[in-house]
Amino acid sequence: MDRKQQARYSHWRTSVFSSSWLLYAGYYLCRKDVKILQMLPGADPSLGEVANLLFVFGLAYTIGQFFAGILADMKGSRITALIGGLISAVSTAAMVLGHTHRSLLILQMLNGLGQGCGFPALARLLSSWFERRERSTVVAWWSASYSLGGVVATGLAAWCATTPLLFPALGWKRSYLLPSVLLAALTIYFYLTTRDEPEDAGLPPLSVEDQAPAKSSWRTVIRRPEIQTIAAMYFFLKMTRYALLFWLPLYLVQTVHYSDVLAGSTSSLFEIFGFVGAVLATYISNRYFQARRYPVAAIMLFALGFMSLMEPLVSTMGWWASATSISLMGILIYGPDALIVSTAVLESVPHREAGRALAFVNGVGSIGQMFSPYLVTRFAHHYGWDNLFNLLLVTSLVSAGIMARKWNHSNLDSDHNSGNALPSLPENEFA
Repeated sequence: MDRKQQARYSHWRTSVFSSSWLLYAGYYLCRKDVKILQMLPGADPSLGEVANLLFVFGLAYTIGQFFAGILADMKGSRITALIGGLISAVSTAAMVLGHTHRSLLILQMLNGLGQGCGFPALARLLSSWFERRERSTVVAWWSASYSLGGVVATGLAAWCATTPLLFPALGWKRSYLLPSVLLAALTIYFYLTTRDEPEDAGLPPLSVEDQAPAKSSWRTVIRRPEIQTIAAMYFFLKMTRYALLFWLPLYLVQTVHYSDVLAGSTSSLFEIFGFVGAVLATYISNRYFQARRYPVAAIMLFALGFMSLMEPLVSTMGWWASATSISLMGILIYGPDALIVSTAVLESVPHREAGRALAFVNGVGSIGQMFSPYLVTRFAHHYGWDNLFNLLLVTSLVSAGIMARKWNHSNLDSDHNSGNALPSLPENEFA
């Protein structure tokens, strides 16, 4: 590869990374609306209504994942992410006009379908532009899009709902307006500034394998042992992650007796420090475990179980102790999430199967996410919020046990990862 091609590769890789990062952060602007709904003055939904909204979103999100996996593998990542982003933006904006719980349920279902198109498409796009040896580092930094994007989404929605500058007559429903406009703009920007494959930009593919016809099937993907293992783990991990993500503020208000503002800011530490977990897990895996992903995930998930066990006690020791505990749980959840569900999946399948593999793993995880709100509300109602962390202890340990079974496994040994590389690109600009 000559210098001119290397320079063009560098330009397009930077554009793909930055545009996909911004878009997935933008997806979260329209994904956090149910969590934010619990905290906005005047909204006042019941726990049952919140659980219903989360369930229909999770159901549609799961369906959207499987649809997106097929579409991304067949038609490309750009069109898949474009369709999903615009559906999510339009349905979120339409919630301003929703006056009944039923109308919000329908719009949340449409929003979930659109949101489900994001991750499989964008993660597949990264695998098109970055070599296997650098994907773990790229994905670790890219994962900040959904940890930091969630924090920005919460702050932006709260500002929209309270500022006198933005249609004050609409009250709390203003929180749907600006996020949907921003997501639509970021979606179009992404589509215009990226290409599905290096060949679309007049460049050679990353590997000989990428030149093969893009034929894959669900059966081929689902029969891969690594994908089965990761999907089983993610069912429990995503259930745990979304239980904390959506219900921490309510727990801090009702059990720890924080104000709404303090509960919101304290719970945001879970996502802020999640990015640290993604980078830390990748570094430890590459530096100390010879790029083995599963033992790092197992260790972090066992530690998460311990933190879940200790949280009710820690919350009585003052704000600093509680904030530290919540931050550590963010690190211990988002680390395995990024390392396994993105990096390990992409390392376990050839590029032509990436969309379906990502969709299957996230789809199974989303089933856990889908039932999480009902499980949390029922458990908290019958046993109290403190005992909810005993449930999270169980889900964390199950996830850890599934990962520990593949302690010595390395994706470096996979057949599709051997010997097909074209001349190397310049060193990864994101390392």
